[in-house]
Order: sequence, then C-alpha cells, then structure tokens
Amino acid sequence: MKNIVLIGFMGCGKSTFGKKISKKLNYSFVDTDKWIEKQQGQSIPAIFASQGETAFRQMETMAAQALAKEEGLVISTGGGMVKTPATMEALSQNAVIVYLKATPEHIFQNIGNDNTRPLLQTDDKLGAICRLMAEREDLYQRYANITVTVSGHSITGTTNAILHQLEGLL
Repeated sequence: MKNIVLIGFMGCGKSTFGKKISKKLNYSFVDTDKWIEKQQGQSIPAIFASQGETAFRQMETMAAQALAKEEGLVISTGGGMVKTPATMEALSQNAVIVYLKATPEHIFQNIGNDNTRPLLQTDDKLGAICRLMAEREDLYQRYANITVTVSGHSITGTTNAILHQLEGLL
C-alpha cells in the first residue's frame, strides 16, 4: 500500500488536508515536523535556534527514511523538505506525492500572524513568503505526481479534489 506524501509551502494546509484524507482512506497520519519534535524532544524553532537549518534538514532526511519504510501513511511534510534530494528520494520510494499549491496571499492569510516560523522572522513576511515560494516552486513541481490548487477553494472541495486525483494511483 503506497503512502501519500503532501508537499507544499508552509501554511498551505498539508496537516489539515492530511488528517482529512487519512480519515477518508483509513490511513495513519504523520506530520514530519511533529515526528521530529518528538524524536528530538524540542520544538522546530528551538532546533533551528540551537542547531541551525542544516541540522534540521538532516533530521528531515532521517524522518523521511524512517517513514518511507512504512505503508498506509499520509505524510505531511515540512515546507522545505523538497530542498534536500535525499529526503525526496526516500519519500518517493513508495508514495504518491501531492503538491498543494497556494498563492503567497493565501499563505500570508493562513500564517502571517504566526511568529513561530523560523524562516519568517522578518517585518516583511509577505515578501519572505514570495521569495521562498519562488525558490521552491520548481522543486515542488519536479517531485509532484499530482498538483492540487488550494487557494480559493473550500477545505471539503480541495479534499475531494485530492481524493479524486489519487484514484487509481494508490
């Protein structure tokens, strides 16, 4: 049984849609950030502060390698996991990868007031979102088997669109 891996920028709804999809398909849901926090015994912002982004990206690769060995998971990834080829190679082994595509404005609306995001510690959060999204867009497109636009759609409508596109691929 293949896993379903949700990729996309922070705040695009990977956890929200992941939980809904896992319930509909009777899969288990795993959020890689929560998995890492449990393994490390500290929050993602604390990991960034104490060990830096490079160490965190290595932790993401370890999480991907461990989770890829399992089956029947819906895996919500961190927004930057696509930056590390080894991470995506591990996740791709037994999965359908779904890119949840959102506009910068949609992201800003969802997480603009969230001060816990290490890469958005700036006065110009929308500018940072636009810059980071532009840097990652090609990677999201490269790894995705399916792309679903989340901006401008309801949670139910988007969930149904994802499930529809997954038919025949699992």
